[in-house]
Amino acid sequence: MKVGRIRSSSKASTWKRLGFTPVADEVSKKQRALCLHCHKYQANTSIDRLIIHRKSCHKFKEDLTEEFKHRGEQDIEPKVEPLDEEVRNAGPNLEGYLSNIDTLATPHADANRLQKELIKAETDYLLAKSAYFTKLNEIAELKRTVTMLEAKKTQLEIVKLKAECE
Repeated sequence: MKVGRIRSSSKASTWKRLGFTPVADEVSKKQRALCLHCHKYQANTSIDRLIIHRKSCHKFKEDLTEEFKHRGEQDIEPKVEPLDEEVRNAGPNLEGYLSNIDTLATPHADANRLQKELIKAETDYLLAKSAYFTKLNEIAELKRTVTMLEAKKTQLEIVKLKAECE
């Protein structure tokens, strides 16, 4: 999808919105764009190219990171509601639940076994694939031989017909 300027906006305002400012090049008398974040000049000033630079500009990303970091800080503390009786007495049940999770987790030895099975299955697959392509190659060679024999037979028939005509 091609991104273009809004009809009512000028090139300079579009560049400013993207984080660029127009700069005249003295040597070539052409317009260049200066990135306001990393201070690099862009010779290709198409809107698409400026957008690509903005997406890959490291300084622009750093500026956004700083902006979002400070924007998230608030002076308002979250409201803490008093705990219900059920929540206060949930301690023993929670400990039992957590111990059940530990038993359900895959042990390290089982993970190693599964990894070995996966490697064995991949190896078997690649061996089968190799055998398939070997057979395919043999079939192609046989087809080539048959074609060559048919060509030789046709040549012999031509020689025979020429001999009969003379």
